Amino acid sequence: MKQDSCRRCGHELELNKKCEVCNEVNQFYCHECGFVSEEQIHFQCMMISMDHALLSNQVQK
Repeated sequence: MKQDSCRRCGHELELNKKCEVCNEVNQFYCHECGFVSEEQIHFQCMMISMDHALLSNQVQK
């Protein structure tokens, strides 16, 4: 996900959040106007995360 400038004010965006699975940027923040981009959900990472959660629950039982 590449985004260089804010859609509202045009200032440079900064990293706000990274994907917990692949560690790639998936959300940006603008310090100038407070705009927060939509969080981009990676389908493959979501599936990995869900599978991991399911396996963790099965092991604990």
